[in-house]
Amino acid sequence: MTFTGSIIAVAESDPGRLALAGDGERITYGDLRAECTRIRSGIEQLLGGPAATPAGRTSAETGGVPIIAVSLSRAIDIARWISGVTSFRAIIAVLDPLWPEEHRLETIRRVDPAIVVTDDASFEHALAGLERWSGTAVSLDRFDAVAADAPASAGPEVRPRDEPFLLLFTSGTTDLPKGFLRTRGSWDINVGVSRAFLGAEEGMRTLAPGPVSYSLTLYALVEVLATGGSLHLQSGFDAVAAVRTIEEERIERFVGVPAMLLALVAAAERSTSGARALASLRTVITGGANQGERIRTVFEAAVRGARLRSYYGASEIGFIGYSDVGDGTRLTPFDGVELAVRDDAGRSLPDGEIGTLHVRVASAVERYVSATSAERITDAGGWSSVHDLAALADGAIELAGRAGDIAVSGGHKVSLPQVERALATVPGCESCCAVALPDASLGAIVAVVVEGDRDAVPPKPQMQQALRQLLAPQFLPHRYYRAAALPRTAGGKIRRVAVADLIADGTAERL
Repeated sequence: MTFTGSIIAVAESDPGRLALAGDGERITYGDLRAECTRIRSGIEQLLGGPAATPAGRTSAETGGVPIIAVSLSRAIDIARWISGVTSFRAIIAVLDPLWPEEHRLETIRRVDPAIVVTDDASFEHALAGLERWSGTAVSLDRFDAVAADAPASAGPEVRPRDEPFLLLFTSGTTDLPKGFLRTRGSWDINVGVSRAFLGAEEGMRTLAPGPVSYSLTLYALVEVLATGGSLHLQSGFDAVAAVRTIEEERIERFVGVPAMLLALVAAAERSTSGARALASLRTVITGGANQGERIRTVFEAAVRGARLRSYYGASEIGFIGYSDVGDGTRLTPFDGVELAVRDDAGRSLPDGEIGTLHVRVASAVERYVSATSAERITDAGGWSSVHDLAALADGAIELAGRAGDIAVSGGHKVSLPQVERALATVPGCESCCAVALPDASLGAIVAVVVEGDRDAVPPKPQMQQALRQLLAPQFLPHRYYRAAALPRTAGGKIRRVAVADLIADGTAERL
């Protein structure tokens, strides 16, 4: 069943079934079908009719399908707009409202959407004066008024599978985001993986508390509605509220970044029910960041009835591999995934040697939208890469990070994520980041920054003693720091470059 097809089918057979919940609202499948119809009515009114084909700069790449961009603060609003815009001939582009305003404006200028919907009055005002963009900016309130007066549209419909429906972006926190188009069929493939490997069973109740502008949560929306499930959202992660939702709604499946799991366990232990508050969970899926072994150990001990699976993938490529044990860096490829590891010259490397991971899978995107990047994602042979580093061993993937995750210290290649995984096993160091600092004699040295209050972070000698048992000598950090909070993206990933800045500007306390 396709995403929109599932909304239509469940709205017919069980209109009162919960589709979406969050921000104090509950939307049934019957409500959601009506929302799809209303959103289509308003968009067609603004575009001038159902067959409108805006002549924007990206129209050749979209096949004339109009782009509708949204920059909204509430998760429930983003979810309803994704459901609505993807239910007819249109492409939805979700801009993270936490991006700097200049990033959002430049992205609008480049991808040239026909309409931008926002609940940010300042951003709406800035769009009104944006040069080299001929689209329409509209507030949520104004759109509601337009939709109320518009002729009723045909409502949601299942569209051709080769039609683009989603414009996704790489992170826009520090660099200008690169955009790429997803076809409906490419995400049908991903939903198939979710059904087979990621616990997306029919009608399941799922909690995905990350920002919907973040691909992990956005995809959870697609897979849950495509399987007729109920998705609970949070505009900002709140562990106490999440535990309450899990207990009261009997949530069966959780999707989030790994760091959320320790917060859930801690919040459950403080609740009146204790760990029993999480007892309804059957499947827990993490992605978007490393699944540390200590996180797995603590969570599995607290929630014995749930299967914890971490997965690795790339928004531009799709699902690549999964892990059910350890620190999540040794992964089993999903069905249909071919793998190769190559050096900088493009030569294949033997098992055990670290190089750039290349993937061949049917869900991969060919290239970025040309106005945002000239870079290709997939070569003529069908091999795709986002420049992650890995080694292959007996058919498994052993992740080493990205190019910026490798430090060359004294001639040794040091995997910074490997240092982090080892340090995260030390109590009090669960949230940490390793960075490379320039050094005149070694080229670079490894430093680690641990997140926490002064009395919560263990003494430096304790960390050193633990790491000597876990790491080769060349991997041992040279310096140790503490920071009250590590900088993260909206999706919860620690920003390594920004952590290095904490050291450079003296914000991090040296231990």
